Amino acid sequence: MLITSLAAAALATSLAAASTPSPLPPLVVTVTEMTEMPARLVPRVLEEANAIWNAAGVTFVWRRVSPHAAARMDQVPAATALRIVIGTARGIGRENRIPLGWIQFDDDGPAREIYVSYRNAVDYMNGSEGVVGIASQLTILERETYLARAMGRALAHELGHYLMASKEHTRKGLMQATHTASDFFAPLRGGFAIDASQRQLVAARLRQDGIVVSR
Repeated sequence: MLITSLAAAALATSLAAASTPSPLPPLVVTVTEMTEMPARLVPRVLEEANAIWNAAGVTFVWRRVSPHAAARMDQVPAATALRIVIGTARGIGRENRIPLGWIQFDDDGPAREIYVSYRNAVDYMNGSEGVVGIASQLTILERETYLARAMGRALAHELGHYLMASKEHTRKGLMQATHTASDFFAPLRGGFAIDASQRQLVAARLRQDGIVVSR
């Protein structure tokens, strides 16, 4: 009886292991800052984007490089799968909305560069008194916290377009077309959830060698 029970337990364990998907390979991303920002801000922006995607089993290896080094890497397309640029460009928003981040698409799908606008994030925070209070009265830590949340969540959204290779938006969650100031600045990330179908799509792409993974 004991031997049978042990055999059954071993079989159940092996079946559970077989049904559990292997961890997804990490996505290597180059990060370049094209503007002067508080030194602590960029890591916090990346941590915010990480927190959103880690919940879906996706991990990133962030490689911060100087603009000069990034320019050299552009000469070797295979050097990295994706680059994040943080700068002061304004971009073109929809319906006069301020874009916090964007990614371009061509006939082959998403470009390998995501832009996050520090300048637009600052302007958006300054114009969101109803949510964050009067920006000029915030402490440095409070300002950086709000900016890291907004920029990190905007980055997570654009990463979604890249990872899913789609321009499409959803009615709710991370890939919603527009989010409110409360969504961007609130402590909780409820407005940026990733659903099961999106997880499956991203997992399938990440497991395809040479599509989005670079080691």
